[in-house]
Amino acid sequence: MNMKYIKVLGLAAGMAILGTSCKKQLNINYDPDRLPDANSPIAQLLTSAQVNLGFEGGSDLYRYTTLFMQQMSGGASQPNQTFEYYRHNVTGSDLNNVWGSIHAQTLSDLELIINQSGNSPHYRGVARVLKAYEYALVVDAWGDVPYEEAQKLATNTRPKYDDDATIYPKLIQLLADAVVDLNASSSVLSPGTNSVIYPGAWATAKNNWIKLANTLRLRLLLHYSKKDPAFSTAQITALVNSGATFFSTNADNFQMSFFDIANQRSPISAFEVSRPNYLFADRIMAEMMNAKADPRRPSYFAIFPFAFTPFSANTSIASTGNTLVFPNTTTIVPGMTVVGPGIPAYTIVKSATHTPTTTTIVVNDDETTGFAISAIPANTSITFRPEYRGVSGVKQPLSPNNNYSRIHSFLRGAVASGTTAPTPYIGNVQPFVYTGAAPQRMLTYTEYCFIRAEAALRGAPGNAQQFFTDGITASLTEAGVALPEITAYLAANGTLTGTTANQIKQVIEEKYVALFGVSMEPWTDWRRTGFPSLAVPTNSISGAIPRTLFYPQSEIDLNPNAPSQKAANLQAGGPFWDN
Repeated sequence: MNMKYIKVLGLAAGMAILGTSCKKQLNINYDPDRLPDANSPIAQLLTSAQVNLGFEGGSDLYRYTTLFMQQMSGGASQPNQTFEYYRHNVTGSDLNNVWGSIHAQTLSDLELIINQSGNSPHYRGVARVLKAYEYALVVDAWGDVPYEEAQKLATNTRPKYDDDATIYPKLIQLLADAVVDLNASSSVLSPGTNSVIYPGAWATAKNNWIKLANTLRLRLLLHYSKKDPAFSTAQITALVNSGATFFSTNADNFQMSFFDIANQRSPISAFEVSRPNYLFADRIMAEMMNAKADPRRPSYFAIFPFAFTPFSANTSIASTGNTLVFPNTTTIVPGMTVVGPGIPAYTIVKSATHTPTTTTIVVNDDETTGFAISAIPANTSITFRPEYRGVSGVKQPLSPNNNYSRIHSFLRGAVASGTTAPTPYIGNVQPFVYTGAAPQRMLTYTEYCFIRAEAALRGAPGNAQQFFTDGITASLTEAGVALPEITAYLAANGTLTGTTANQIKQVIEEKYVALFGVSMEPWTDWRRTGFPSLAVPTNSISGAIPRTLFYPQSEIDLNPNAPSQKAANLQAGGPFWDN
């Protein structure tokens, strides 16, 4: 790797980590530590902005929304930060930091590039694409936000808030303008190895950026499907028929690479290291995948308690309470899922005592007050198996515990080491140590395929079935699934059936699983379509899954042009396309 790249990435990563770990109030239009505009080289600014984007993609907005969408859970880790977020306790003060990072760092850098690019339209084009991407996330999270008067630095520290319905068209036009810049026949400077997204020769990178601009336009136009479906379909049709190029393989993914180097590891993995036992699989996500024997599970989640071949043993005497006795079976160890007549779902071995002649186990599910199994007679066959085990939002753990599946290599990189397996097993088990060398995905070819599938079902050009198949295939391929398993999964789950509404449901539910690790978009899809169906966690402080976020408290306190704070249940005041 280019050492200059490492140094720049390391510096920017350190700045990003500091920016996302300190709850300080940041004015979105002034950063006293930033160099004056005239001394801000556009090449360095681009690197800085991209690194910030990559870290943001796996930080606060990602955690809030993946918890809202029950892809992951903080419910087993009470009391701590993710436990509160999972029950929808995200306050205005919690949002000061991410708002400041977005506006005072990322968008500010991009605006400087746009304003200072001069005879370097290739830089301006890239900055415009990234600005549109970032601003779309801001609108999708908060609704009305500063736009026209934002990023003015010291000339306007109290920007007015724009109607977000007027911002989206400007972002779509910004992307069209970006394509013109990217196609410019000459440019004094062009991004190269300083670009940590689509790095390398401009002749190749140019096409990647153009595809991203057009694919992002599709994403934004699909967001109109609830508010104005006719407009959404008409605009997508026009864009598709225009000859625009879009993502065509996983190699086109808009993502930032991370590495097994200090301060350059995936932010999702870094959070897991700095805050162990804060996040586990959610039962909604785990059971959706378990029901289909989804072959992505081994890369998404670590199986609990570890991988072993299921086996059965016969009880030697009748059960007593929640205690079962077997002939000596040393292969039974705590954490194994227990399956048998009269044993409730999600029951696990809580303790196992071995003597030369017997094995005595106590079972529980950690979730049910007064848990009890039915009377089990002697000589009953009981099965022990590993499980992709998620935390339930509607039947939450009675006390903090770690008896659930954790995030695995898809989001954390390869396993470097682990915990020694219990006797008599060998090898390593969770919790593992990971390299952190996993990309932060922001907009993928997989998502493009599902966008086209849904759009086609709503009347836009394209074969919905083919795009659905391609989206599933791309996701499984990216998760390292072998071709025979891909074929089997498609045979069982890859055919759109029923009414148009049911087919859209199929598309969104597959997209929900496929976009694991992508910030915000699963939440946006749920708000647009109502899929997947989610139950409100029993300990939700609002009684409803949030549809928007509070404005940062720093804005309420320091900007007299900020709107009034949103209602406590966060059901109104969100993006225009959800109203």
